[in-house]
Amino acid sequence: MYVSLGRSDLIKGLNKRILRKVLWAFLVIFSANSYSQLPDDKTEQTISDYLSAIDAVEADQGAYSAELSDLFMGLGNAYVSKEEYNDANLVFQRGMQIQRINFGLYSLSQTAYLLSIAETEKYLGDLEQAQKALDQIYSLSAKNYGRSDARMLPVIESLMDWHEEVYPLRKPKEGFSTLISLEGLANEMFSVLEENKSLADSTTPERYKRIGKAQFLIANHIKHYGERQKTKFSVATESSSSTRTEPRTSYKHFRRGRAALQKVVASLMQQQPLNIYDQADAIANLGDWYLIFGQMTSAKKTYQIAEETMATTERPDELHRLTFESAQLIDFSDGIDQRFMLKTAPAAELVGTIEISMEISQSGFASDFKVVDENTTLTKSDMKALQKYFRKMRFRPFFSNGETQIMRVNKRYDLPSIGA
Repeated sequence: MYVSLGRSDLIKGLNKRILRKVLWAFLVIFSANSYSQLPDDKTEQTISDYLSAIDAVEADQGAYSAELSDLFMGLGNAYVSKEEYNDANLVFQRGMQIQRINFGLYSLSQTAYLLSIAETEKYLGDLEQAQKALDQIYSLSAKNYGRSDARMLPVIESLMDWHEEVYPLRKPKEGFSTLISLEGLANEMFSVLEENKSLADSTTPERYKRIGKAQFLIANHIKHYGERQKTKFSVATESSSSTRTEPRTSYKHFRRGRAALQKVVASLMQQQPLNIYDQADAIANLGDWYLIFGQMTSAKKTYQIAEETMATTERPDELHRLTFESAQLIDFSDGIDQRFMLKTAPAAELVGTIEISMEISQSGFASDFKVVDENTTLTKSDMKALQKYFRKMRFRPFFSNGETQIMRVNKRYDLPSIGA
């Protein structure tokens, strides 16, 4: 961070001793070493130097001098490094107030403070206040740029990062509200992309994939924990169909996720240079989307297109083996939903990794579990926990010539995860 100390009218009132303190504080804080690497006594000295520098600027320039802004940010970060989050939060609040007084109520310069406030509120366990700070960041950016401006994309992505990080920390009810906010951001991203970004843009595929990820997270949460209104469309389970009425996800989550994944495929087809492997993988992922929502006919048709795409590559057999013969775990959340569901499970000691043989059905469900190693014996309760663990998962089934088929595969898994 650059500290603006060059304006002569602000420097004249500071004597050399105070100026040295200001410079010392910033050199310590913003050097190559992070706060966490500083010894406690050095951090204490840094805090003391910041406080002295702040006193000096306030005495010379007043309590709302713009020169205080960076000083309060540095002081707040120093408190964070000591895990003194209450003090840090108060300092960040003061710094944001100074930003507003000097640069306006809607100035983007306060964004860094709002993000710091959100982080300290998270550490303090008040995720609702953290959410309010993040909402302000979005509102400020939208007011300055316009909601449909391409400059909103990195703002939206940063806020989505935060929601995805926080979601596994929350209880089901609060977790659902986090996902509602995440979905809102995903919908905003879709609109901004449609208005501003070409499908040929190199960043487009990953952004549409992220939208699909958000839709999967909320759909999967509703599958496990329900929602207020009942619908007639759901993430399919082994004992359900796509027309079963349950308090789970609505058709809109399937439809929005499908639209995003279709955009991924369309975008990859316009990338230069063309990557046929990425295209085939994206098409197979779209087939997975149909599969987990119980749309077997559409899944087969999409898998067939993926298979035909692979046939045009230099190594079609190898690509087919990796894509349709290895029982890939279907997980559009990158493990986020599993972290959410397992966070309340009792801790288990690491007892090793075992190899399990299992049958994958035509619709991607696992069954008929067997321990491969003859020297490894699981108790009845361990085997029951293992079965429960795997039955929560969905795998891409074997596919060839237009049909899914039953296959048997071996997978290695850590026993603590199974025990959880």
